[in-house]
Amino acid sequence: MVALNNLKVDKGSGMPVNPVIHSYYADKCKAKKKNVAVGAVMHKICNIIFAMLRDNKPFELITPQEHCKRYLAAHPGKAENVA
Repeated sequence: MVALNNLKVDKGSGMPVNPVIHSYYADKCKAKKKNVAVGAVMHKICNIIFAMLRDNKPFELITPQEHCKRYLAAHPGKAENVA
């Protein structure tokens, strides 16, 4: 249910509720069936929830590019491993 709620598009503005998860879902739908893509979204959301519990931090919506910038700032010697 959480995965489907994150994939919804707001009727008034036409914008996705969670644009990061929605773009991930759209990318998965290009190569996989929709049910498989929803399963991948559920797995991604579970990973996010467990990381929040592990790190004891609140949810923060960031793009993958912003995540890479923050990672490089925290780990300056690992630039060759970042996509």
